Amino acid sequence: MQALAFHRSLAYCVSVLLLATLAFTARAESRSILEINDEIEIDIVTFGEPAKTGIIWFACRQGEDAIEFETARRLVSRGYQIYFPDMLSAHFLSSLPSNIARIPAAEVVAVIRHIIDTSSTERLFLLAGARAAVPVIRGLADKNLQQRDSKLKGALLITPRIYKTTPDPGSEPVYIDETGLSVHPILVLEGERTPNRWGLPHLAATLEKSGSRVQTDLIDGVRGYFYLRDNQTPAEMELTRQLDSLIHDNLQKFGAF
Repeated sequence: MQALAFHRSLAYCVSVLLLATLAFTARAESRSILEINDEIEIDIVTFGEPAKTGIIWFACRQGEDAIEFETARRLVSRGYQIYFPDMLSAHFLSSLPSNIARIPAAEVVAVIRHIIDTSSTERLFLLAGARAAVPVIRGLADKNLQQRDSKLKGALLITPRIYKTTPDPGSEPVYIDETGLSVHPILVLEGERTPNRWGLPHLAATLEKSGSRVQTDLIDGVRGYFYLRDNQTPAEMELTRQLDSLIHDNLQKFGAF
């Protein structure tokens, strides 16, 4: 009888814990819709409760199995609130790096302004990797987002690719037109094992043209857009598992800008 009572008690505790976990998950992830016009509605997925620091993450891929969503859940446990605007689905575009660069700048700005206006966080950062850095650069170029007292405090770009066209080997890169029109601090991380590392001084100098303070750093042992690759090396797989730590540690650097 005592054993039966013990098992019933254990089952009850497990059930309570499971329900509590499900309730937390429901609170930690929510969805809202921003209506741009009669034809364009942007779905915004939010992870986490209101927090001191929020991240607006522009990503090429979204979904339960996406590394970005998995990383967001880990960042929530570190005290962040994460916003994922689904810019691609609003235009019926597939999750390809080339498509994220096609999103109109006005829609990017509308999303950022909406989150700034409705979020209770004290400060917000933009985050993007690879080709998804294009909408971030376009958003930062907008004069309406450049108020000094704004919640928006800067952007973290992980192995960004903001070329207008793919540069020929040895030639100077040509960036999208909005490059260098921002005033917010920008931190750029590049893979140590990519030739793009040698272009960091030129990229930083271009981004600084309108007053942005720009800092660059290398990520040891990985190639460009390492966490989006299908053919990851063991080092890239390990750092992908630690992507939340990489983001968290580098966001702390904005306090020293």
